[in-house]
Amino acid sequence: MKKIGDMLGDSVAQAEVLRAARAQQILRHWPEVVGEFLASKCVPDRFERGTLWIAASGSAWAQELRLQQADILAKLNAYAGTSLFLALRIGTRTPRRTWEPGAELA
Repeated sequence: MKKIGDMLGDSVAQAEVLRAARAQQILRHWPEVVGEFLASKCVPDRFERGTLWIAASGSAWAQELRLQQADILAKLNAYAGTSLFLALRIGTRTPRRTWEPGAELA
C-alpha cells in the first residue's frame, strides 16, 4: 500500500495535472479574454486535455462564443505563452456559478 505522499508525488509529476494547473491560472483572465459583458453570460466550466468546456446561459450566448472561438483560443494561448488550449466545447445550460474575479474552475 502506498503512502499518500508517494501518490501525491506521482500525480504532480504528470504533465496533464500541470497543464490543468496552468489553465487555472490563465482562466483568471476570463473577463479580459471574452469581455466583461460576455463573461457575465458564460463561464469556464472545466479543462480536460487541452479542451476548455464553457457553460453559456443561453443558445444566443453559446452561438456568440462559437463565432468568436478562434479569437478566444488565440487570446487564451497568448496568456499561456504556448498552445495550452486546443479546443472549446460550449454548452447551453445555466452555469453552476457566475464569474467572479479570482474564481477557480470546478
